[in-house]
Amino acid sequence: MTRVIIKRCPDYSQVKAKLQESFESLHIESLFTRGEKVLLKPNLLTGRNPEAGVTTHPSFLAAVIELFQDMGLNLVIGDSPANGNTQKAAAKSGIEEVCKKYGVKLVTFSDPQKLKNTNNTLKEFRVAKQVLEADSLVNLPKLKTHSLMTLTLAVKNTFGCIVGSEKQIWHVKAITRERFANMLIELHRLLNPKLNILDGVIGMHGNGPSNGKVANYEIVAVSESGFALDDAIARLYEIPIEMVPTIFFAKKLGLTPAYEIQGDSPAVIDSKLPDGIRPINRPSLFSKLLSRIPTIDKNKCVNCGECAEHCPVSAISVALKKIDYSKCIRCYVCHEVCQYDAIKLKRKLILQG
Repeated sequence: MTRVIIKRCPDYSQVKAKLQESFESLHIESLFTRGEKVLLKPNLLTGRNPEAGVTTHPSFLAAVIELFQDMGLNLVIGDSPANGNTQKAAAKSGIEEVCKKYGVKLVTFSDPQKLKNTNNTLKEFRVAKQVLEADSLVNLPKLKTHSLMTLTLAVKNTFGCIVGSEKQIWHVKAITRERFANMLIELHRLLNPKLNILDGVIGMHGNGPSNGKVANYEIVAVSESGFALDDAIARLYEIPIEMVPTIFFAKKLGLTPAYEIQGDSPAVIDSKLPDGIRPINRPSLFSKLLSRIPTIDKNKCVNCGECAEHCPVSAISVALKKIDYSKCIRCYVCHEVCQYDAIKLKRKLILQG
């Protein structure tokens, strides 16, 4: 049976020991071959201080690198941040320094290649060539909330394997929350990370993935199955699966294996979900009309232009500090990329969309 190992880990100084215990319990070394090229995919959403709980913590990454280098693996680290600048995000988040210390190559995902899919109506993805060139993928998600998917865990983290502008295309193609969740599920199934290792020592709750509040979850978790890991985390923190579309539809599709949780019980914390988030399985006409829309807080906006640059439908005017709701598709990318907490999500009566 699939297992999810969860260890209490009050601070990052204990991460390596906790992960080593988890690896030994799961016999992780047997999954890999010496010299195997392994791509580590952290959560490198944007350039933020590691203590902000936005990105995979550098101390967590260092522990993973040490354990894998002890196995004789050839490591590469890569991601495709929301702002498209991997080096800048890695420098500010402490990831670049770790890569230099351990002699691990840091790559910017680029040159999207076709990844064929014969098992779903989504016939093709275009994935960074660095992902497809690796012998195996190891997924390093962060325990955070997410304005669209409620939680960003193992399944959501693999979306970073899609290169920059390709992400914007998917927000337009998979325009509803349901479609976007199913796209993420199918991409994760195809990429099939060999291992999923969750950084939950510090994370984020509330209006994540970048503008919530830091939460001391004090856990690390490991599983061969990203679907099982995500389901286990939701269960442990008593989050109904219908609140998390990727978990809800993965179960519905029979992709979540039977699993058992081993290890420690998490600390009890008063965590909050994103404002206005609703269950995926109980839509109503009223809820569709009373949409959760992004609004610009003009007092916090610094006119950096990140929101407009990454809006997939060009619905934002930086000069006017205004959003055209006739174009807005409620993907909340603007909320995700804003580093100044100037994009708020509020429910308003919208007759279009």
